[in-house]
Amino acid sequence: MTQRNSLPDHDQLLRVSDWSMPQQLGDSVLLGNWFVFLKAEWLQRSGMEVALAATSIDSSHAKPAIVFRGKETLKLPGIQIDPKPLPPADLVAITCDKSLYRVGQDTVRLLLASPQRRNTTQKLRLTLNSNTYSEQQIQLDEYGLCLHAVRDLPEGEYTAGIADIEAAACRFEIAEYRLVPFNVELAEQQLSGTTLRYTLSVTTFNLPYSGPVEVELQERGQRVGKRTTLHCNSEGRCQGAVTLSGMGPYTLNVLAGERTATVVLKGSEQERRETLPINALGEEHQASLLPLPQANQCRGMYIARSGSNTEPFLVERVIGPEVDITARATSELVRVVVVDAVHGTSNEHIYERVNAGDHLRLPVPTPYGVVLVGAFIDGAAWEGWCAVLRPVELDLACMAPQEAKPGSRVTITLKTGIHDRVIPVQLIVKDQRLTAPSDPAVELAACIKKNLSTWREQAFTGKVERTLASAQASPFLPPPMFRMMAASSPMVPPSAPVATSAMPVARQARFGFASPVPRQAAALEALAQGVPGATTPAGTASSGKTAMPTTLAQVRLQFAEVVYNQLVQVQGEAHVEVTLGDSMTRYSIEAFALSAEPLDWQRAETTINAVQSVYGELTVSPFVRAGDPVMGRLDVGAASGSAMVEVQHNDTPVPLFYESGEAITAGLPIPSGSVLRFPLKPGTITAIVRDARKGGLDVSERYISEPGRLRHVTRSLRILTPGDEVTLRTEQALELRPLPGLERPFQLFVEEACQYPYGCVEQTSCKLLAMLTGYITNMGKTESASSYETAIIAWHKRLQSMYLPGSGFCLYPPTDSQSRKPDTHYAPLATKRLLAFPEADSAGIKQEALREILANIQLMAQDAAKYYKIEYPPKKIDDCYSAYLVVNAAKASAQDKERAINFVLKHLTMKDNQASVVVSPRDQAHRFYGAMVAQRAETAYAAAVLLQAGDLNRAIAATNYVTSQFNANGILYSTVDTAAGLALLLSLRKAGIATDATGGRVVLNGEEMTLQQAIQHEGKVESLRCLDGMVLAQVTKEIQEDWSTLKRELPVTVRLEKKGQAQQHFTVGDEIDLVIKVQNYEPGFIFSLDFCGKNELHVPLVAVGSTELSAVGKKDELRQWWGMDKDKGIGQAQHWAVIVRNMFKEEQVGNPGLLQIVVREKVAV
Repeated sequence: MTQRNSLPDHDQLLRVSDWSMPQQLGDSVLLGNWFVFLKAEWLQRSGMEVALAATSIDSSHAKPAIVFRGKETLKLPGIQIDPKPLPPADLVAITCDKSLYRVGQDTVRLLLASPQRRNTTQKLRLTLNSNTYSEQQIQLDEYGLCLHAVRDLPEGEYTAGIADIEAAACRFEIAEYRLVPFNVELAEQQLSGTTLRYTLSVTTFNLPYSGPVEVELQERGQRVGKRTTLHCNSEGRCQGAVTLSGMGPYTLNVLAGERTATVVLKGSEQERRETLPINALGEEHQASLLPLPQANQCRGMYIARSGSNTEPFLVERVIGPEVDITARATSELVRVVVVDAVHGTSNEHIYERVNAGDHLRLPVPTPYGVVLVGAFIDGAAWEGWCAVLRPVELDLACMAPQEAKPGSRVTITLKTGIHDRVIPVQLIVKDQRLTAPSDPAVELAACIKKNLSTWREQAFTGKVERTLASAQASPFLPPPMFRMMAASSPMVPPSAPVATSAMPVARQARFGFASPVPRQAAALEALAQGVPGATTPAGTASSGKTAMPTTLAQVRLQFAEVVYNQLVQVQGEAHVEVTLGDSMTRYSIEAFALSAEPLDWQRAETTINAVQSVYGELTVSPFVRAGDPVMGRLDVGAASGSAMVEVQHNDTPVPLFYESGEAITAGLPIPSGSVLRFPLKPGTITAIVRDARKGGLDVSERYISEPGRLRHVTRSLRILTPGDEVTLRTEQALELRPLPGLERPFQLFVEEACQYPYGCVEQTSCKLLAMLTGYITNMGKTESASSYETAIIAWHKRLQSMYLPGSGFCLYPPTDSQSRKPDTHYAPLATKRLLAFPEADSAGIKQEALREILANIQLMAQDAAKYYKIEYPPKKIDDCYSAYLVVNAAKASAQDKERAINFVLKHLTMKDNQASVVVSPRDQAHRFYGAMVAQRAETAYAAAVLLQAGDLNRAIAATNYVTSQFNANGILYSTVDTAAGLALLLSLRKAGIATDATGGRVVLNGEEMTLQQAIQHEGKVESLRCLDGMVLAQVTKEIQEDWSTLKRELPVTVRLEKKGQAQQHFTVGDEIDLVIKVQNYEPGFIFSLDFCGKNELHVPLVAVGSTELSAVGKKDELRQWWGMDKDKGIGQAQHWAVIVRNMFKEEQVGNPGLLQIVVREKVAV
């Protein structure tokens, strides 16, 4: 049974001016936590009976009363009870898309979600080592969202917070690392007391991993408990249990040989995982952010039944749109208050004579409500409380193909159940191996739990027997006979309890490896050169990449991890086209939707497996000292079962070996699924794998640096218009690459728009426009055109079902909504869109069924326009949409069309070879759709108008602006700009522009050619200039950094310890501590972990691979390849480095030089 709170002895909100009155009232006035109970005889006891009688008021008929304390001041004779503040909920979430970012390469994107602070400016504060690193002003939008990008941060561990707002800080790290092909997912988890039972799903190359894994628990980067060995079954699943007894947060580190992964346990902080009682009415319920046995999930919280009691009111369900209170006893009077803690409001309901068995059903606000009940039962006062979570109503869905090729473009569909307004959705597509420490849903759930904790502290369930006399503010009141004597003495009420939190009193230090050790870095590679044969439980290493070699095969070089992170405007449905990275991995797709009014949010997630029929996946150390005996790994796969493999170092083949050490004969096929080993040294490593029978080819590259030398490759997209030129020299780029024209992106745009779900009339009109566009642009393709035609017929019938002759349209088909009431909000927008549909003759449609459908749509739209008083063609042109309707209306006069064109020209603004229409904040479109959507839509309609007028230069400039808003992915977000984009596509087709990639001409390396020829060019592109149309160019650059050029002014010592003893020789499986010590700590020292107030830092590592090469054949060949003395054996030691820097003082660097380690194979017993 849940432990109950008791009423405090004294109430500080009680103010007494007549000290005899509390005694006089006695138990006729009782003071609960949230209610004041007035019995019928309180008037008589107050002495007001005579005064009431003088005014002919009969006090004998007075009834009991229950007064809620959360609103107004209650005044009684000689007594005042001040209103009790409602504990407010502050919903704030600050999250990042992963825990670890590559130094100099990745952009940190922070999402701030605070729906209670919409349209406000906040101060984002970044701290490093508890010192303020930067402060920036950020603007929250109309939904309370801001996706803020931070670039070029130095290495270290950061926290991001908002100034003057008490919210959980977002933590992330900047370091060097590389991912390995090893995925571990938390399939199931359940918390019982302090024991967390979990199920892991382990895969490698998207196939289930079968075999042993070792799992250890870490708390804030430090190993806690013992490492346990689990066995994955044929489905790649294993089960285990850990004890969570500390403050947290916790992670699970999973090891399978030299491969490691980290699983983040979201919500594992003590204050988040501990259970909180939220219902004491009959059925007792408790909440946690970790799954509880037999729990139901709602809004990121897990609610489970924890017991029962005999209270006079029963609430069986604490998740639902309403609270159902069942009376177990007959009550003379009941007052129920439903508090909206987020908005600080409350609704009161009073019931007289509630019989046992009666149900009191009341709506619950979104996202949750606190229910307070006060009652008189058999003359006794009683009060109680519970919290009720309202389920999400957004119905968010995130859909994507199950599989795709690395580097391919995929379409992600976002759907919500809300079709009448835009819902912003943060969409993240990233490599699943790098997890984030939290997400917005978890953070908002933590805010709710924190608020409910405050409510529980102030709540009370049970009989109320506290009288005013016992609740007087001073616990040291003198006896009544001396009260007059003491009245002149000041009475000081006891202080309210003050919440405190532990604050660090010691400074924290940061250090950095040349290949640093991140605290929470999921599935990272073995340290290799940072500790070659050892790894953190999360793995670690540095990432480096090079330019493409001269080869006909596409080299897998772009190993992007977060390939998409944007806010998408979704009205019912939206489609986002994303280009995956070149890695063979699993991508997680995470969507978070937030509705401001009514306040609601939801998170959805799915995955995409990036696979291909032939592959060679390289795993190499990013840092290798020349001459060290370091081996790389290549996992090989081919659909036919055998492959031809070659690995090159700087274009020179290197010897290959099986894992057993057996040498591989060059030119002979090897079995698919083989794991190959090969020697490493600094330079470019290229793996070439061919299917021995089917001829498929995969080429991948990695770049290896000397310890302390980093090399990065970045890629950007450039849009070139006529006259624009980009060159390798001016950009100092590695590669230029022209991309195909806009026709295929537009076709994808149409296909995605057609996938909007069934919904309201506005959605139906958008889908019909998309299908019609698809039909018109594919009339030469019989199969595609037939598919669009079939869909148009079906959706036309749906539109007809919503048509109300003489009364416009209803919002949904009557068969779905059971209503034929005309809609006056979204139907007018649909009507305007339908009015803009092209006529069959102008679109070249000859199919009779479609001609009849278009004619019928026009009749319905024109009839609805009369009902909604929409002029068509518009007589007043106040936006580009009206202008578009005018120029496309057959009945519009030449003068009206000229007026429409002039309106567009007047409002079109040219800037940087682009033209756009700026929408004023006063415009309805700006207020309703937002500046970006409204401006895109207006510009698209403006471009369509100018195409009709033959003003191609301005039209193409406006089109360039619209396409630049695709964010290099060719997608728009809402149905408003989607419809405008579709209208633009129709106009482009009619004008013969952007029909395919051959429509543009360029000068490539001084030679004029078509865009299609430029795309097929196989040589190196030195320069690219656009002559005609629009050309997309990809620019690839390389960035290098050499830490050895930095001065060494900071004394630092580094050693490896086993069981507290420093040593250099270890055995595979040994648990090792990396110990880093500075002589004197100074603020600004950076590493990937905090020193926690000490001059010495211990980082837990695990030796997962051997540095010995005893089993490898052809030692003479290896010795020669590494440049070793023939008379000496191959050394067993490998080198690694640690570098300590001061982020404030560039010249202050600590570098103890190269260190050695030897890891031997474990001797079989």
